Amino acid sequence: MFAIDDRLRGLPATRDQVVAVHQSINSPHLAVPGKRAGPAQAYIVGLRSGAGFSVYVYLHLGDSGDCAMYVPSRRNLGPEEYQQQENDALGFVESMGFMMDNMNFRGLTPEDQEEMLKALPVFQREPRAPSGEKGPSRPSKSVLLGRLLASF
Repeated sequence: MFAIDDRLRGLPATRDQVVAVHQSINSPHLAVPGKRAGPAQAYIVGLRSGAGFSVYVYLHLGDSGDCAMYVPSRRNLGPEEYQQQENDALGFVESMGFMMDNMNFRGLTPEDQEEMLKALPVFQREPRAPSGEKGPSRPSKSVLLGRLLASF
């Protein structure tokens, strides 16, 4: 089960800590408790530490420049438990209306991995303030459509 942790605002991580990254290909309108309702983008991040694996769900509320971090009730999992928790996280965000895409983080070049760590809001200490220009963290509509069609 996942619960909001208001203390966490992002997951600054190193390339070696990141096991997986899933990003939503849509932005449903959400009402997150304690936050202004609006379109959101979801990220699921799997991290590895010396004690085991953990899965986090991050919702970026772009219009308000806010976020919500959902953490699991159990952390420091073994590989089998991690896989189950990642599946639970996917089901959790899909129940909110998100369609998720595996970003294949481990299959990217080290340079592309570093770029992803710099660009995605989930890896920042604080969510980005809203801006009028489109940032690198949001793929173009044609890329999102291509990912959606490729998933069939």
